[in-house]
This record gives sequence, structure tokens and C-alpha cells, in this order.
Amino acid sequence: MSNNKVLKNTLWPYRNLVVVGGNWGDEGKGKIIDLVMEHYDVTVRFSGGANAGHTVFTPDHQKLVSHLIPCGLAQHKECVMGRGELVDLRLFLEELEQAKKVLGGRLPKIYLDQMSPLWTPWHGLLEAWLEFARGKGKVGTTGKGIGPLEGLYKLRIAPLVGQVFLERKKFIGILELLYKTLQPVFKEMRAKGLIVSVGNGRDRSLQGNIPNPTQVADLLRSYAPKIKPFVTDTSFVLHQGIKNKQRMLFEGAQALGLDSRFGTYPYVSSGNSAAFGASEGTGLPMQSFGATLMVVKTLPTRVGSGPFPSEMWRRQEAMEFVKKNIELFTDKSAKAEFLNRRLEKINAGKASNAELSQYFQVLGDERGATTGRGRSVGFIDIPWLLYSIRINGPKWLALTRFDMLSGVKTVPVVVGYRLNGKLLAPGQLPPPWDMDKVNPVFENWPGWKENIYGLNDEKTLPKAANNFLNHLENHLKTQILLVGTGPGRKDIVVRV
Repeated sequence: MSNNKVLKNTLWPYRNLVVVGGNWGDEGKGKIIDLVMEHYDVTVRFSGGANAGHTVFTPDHQKLVSHLIPCGLAQHKECVMGRGELVDLRLFLEELEQAKKVLGGRLPKIYLDQMSPLWTPWHGLLEAWLEFARGKGKVGTTGKGIGPLEGLYKLRIAPLVGQVFLERKKFIGILELLYKTLQPVFKEMRAKGLIVSVGNGRDRSLQGNIPNPTQVADLLRSYAPKIKPFVTDTSFVLHQGIKNKQRMLFEGAQALGLDSRFGTYPYVSSGNSAAFGASEGTGLPMQSFGATLMVVKTLPTRVGSGPFPSEMWRRQEAMEFVKKNIELFTDKSAKAEFLNRRLEKINAGKASNAELSQYFQVLGDERGATTGRGRSVGFIDIPWLLYSIRINGPKWLALTRFDMLSGVKTVPVVVGYRLNGKLLAPGQLPPPWDMDKVNPVFENWPGWKENIYGLNDEKTLPKAANNFLNHLENHLKTQILLVGTGPGRKDIVVRV
């Protein structure tokens, strides 16, 4: 039986599926969503904003990068942007134009919620100020203004998407409250010479100036004619879809470690990245959701700041490693030579944690597509995964990048956390401010010699690789349904 048929039989009883990340993002959720999307009619994004991106491919193998519109766009499935999303209208329209080019001018139905928080040029300024004020303790945000969007919404002073259709005077009045609230921040930023650009990363027409409410109103209202066909009450649309027995996939952004409530606060994003966010971000009752698939990376990674208990190497050095050794990521022969020499050292038991990190960074091309900075790599971390499972309650796991362990003789695995000499209970985490005091407890698990890159049949996996998966599954008490063996859509093993 083909992987597709096995997956269809497995997923079919679960009409509404939630897909979320279990680490700190970059788990490959886009690939997994793209794989299972074939078995659903509608894809729904319930949180996050333009700071989260998923890369997917159309059936004819064209690349499509989506930051706001759900991944189902690539397969021409109905797309719903739930109320929990944080919306930059300019970026939304840019995504639409890009999608039209890739999809030959044909777009599926796309719905944008009328009450989603709306980006203004002031949000980016406030985020820049907050990062400046934190000093060395800065979060390391993407600079898209996502935190201020969510925070000011909670303060009840945020403009909303549907308000761009109000008469001009009324919309200006809504913006004036926000503008007045931020005046002390703007004054301080001017005094410190921090105001350089107020655009959204592309619009430099406001450089050096802070636009007033009238200017912002005119900018945002200029988008109104183009977005009008998409704006609606998405909660009503979704309720109707459920009534009509449509199959829906609910797409999470970021991952549990970045959830604003249950992540490593304050080093988190600003929305609900956990599975329960699907209800809040869509207006659907909890009983609407059938099952959760949690995507986790075999070797977790993290960028920016914040706790990372299983981290192999110091964050800053790991992030700078790419720029200092760019040839290892761009020159195939240099990369191959480095990986061969480093793997020999690892298997001889002579590699330091820094050298382990460098090996996996190069092997996995662990670098940000936009910033170019390296991602810091961690060991397989069972305590963290048990915590993530406890919060998300997944029925299955999708384990990506399992092929990266190919050829590694012995794999260090974190099986417990000690805090102040005491072994923590499985699934228990200390508060984020104590996580740097955690001492990971390691076990060495046997690896396998064979290269499993690109394998897509469970029967072709080496016995040692299957044993590794079974051992991990026994620790996590959750079925590993999907195992990624490469970047391609077909590089995946379906386990039943």
C-alpha cells in the first residue's frame, strides 16, 4: 500500500486536524502541512503574523513562500486567515501577487478576518524601542511589529482590518488614540536618534518622519479596494464549513517554545503557538477539533535569545559560525570534505560539543534564509518533548530531519533534567528564569551506518534506525507517524 493511501486511511477519521510545532520553530511544518493537505479541503491559519513563514511546493514543483496566507494555497485549497492572525495588508497583497504568478493567475477562495489586528507603521517603531530598551536582554525579534500588534490589541487600542472601510474621519479618529498613546515613545526615540525608517521593511517613503494619523489612515485605506473581496467574518465561514462537513486543517505558526503563555517567556512570539490556540484564533469550540499532529525536529534549533536546555554550543558563536565559514554552506566540495573529516572525529569520540554543533549546522544548512545567521543546534531532548506533548496533546508526531543522524555511531540523547541536584519529573519544566541552571542527563543511543537520505518506505530503513525510532517512541508514549528523510515532499516515511 502506498504512503499516500496509508496516510489517507490514518487521517480520514479526523475531519479537523491541528498541525503545530513542538520545538522553537523551523521544524519543517510547511512540508508536513503540504503532505497531509491533500486529504483536507480547507487550510486555516489561526495565529502569528508576517514573522512566520512556510515554504511549500505546488503540484508542478513550483516554490511558494507564504507568511500570512495558509499553506493550502499551493494546492489550490480554500484558505482561511483566522481572527488570531496579525495582519500587514501590504504584505498580504504582495503574497497574493506572488501567488498569482506561481499559480498562473488562478487563486482559490481566500478569507481574511474583518477583526484581525491591523499593522501600522507605528508598530515597527514600538518594537524597535522595546528591543533597544532591553539592551543585552533583547528578545531578537524579526522586526515585523508582531509583539506590539498583539499587545496593543489586548490594550483595546488597536485598529482592525475591517475598519479600513469606515469613513475617513472615523478611521482617523480610531488611529488617533494609538498615536497619542505612543507619543512618549516617539519623543524618546527622536532624542536618542533611533528613528531611521518607519516603513514596513519595504516602504521607505516615510524615512526620518513619523506619520500622523491622517497619513496612516490614507495609507491603509488605499488598500481597501484590493482587500475587499477577501474580508469577512471568518468564524462564520468556518462554522458553515463544519456544518457542510468540509475537512479542515488548522495550521499553527512558530512552535510551543515560542507560545506566549507556555513558551520560554519573555523569549517568545506574541500569539498562541500551541494546539489550543486553534480554538481562540478561529472562534470554533474546542470539540470541533479531531486530532493534533505535532511536528518536531530530530535535532532542535533556536535563533535569537532565550533558554535552550539541550543546546550544544554557545548561541552567539553558533549564530556567527555561518558568516565566518560561508564556504562550508556554499561550496559543495568544501562542505563534503568538512563533513567527512568531522564525522570521523565524532565517531572516534574526539569531537567537542562545539564541533558537533558545527557538523550538524553544515549538514542541515542551519541558517536563516533572511538574516543569514546560523541556527544553534541542540541534542534530542526527551524532557522538552514530553513537556510539549503534555501541552499540545498530539495524537501523532512528525519527526523531521531524521536522516541527519545517518553515519553517527553513537547519538547523545537528553533523557532527563536535573535542577539543584534533583531529577525533575517527566514533562516538568522549571520556570524560564531557572532553565539555564538545568543540567541535562544524557544517554548514548546506538546510531546506524547507512545513509537513509531520501528513503520513503519503512521496510527500507536500517534495523538500527527502526530500533532508534521505537526507543524514542517508547520514551515519548506517542506514535511517530511521519519520519522525514530529506527536504523533498516524498522524502518521508509513513509508520503505522
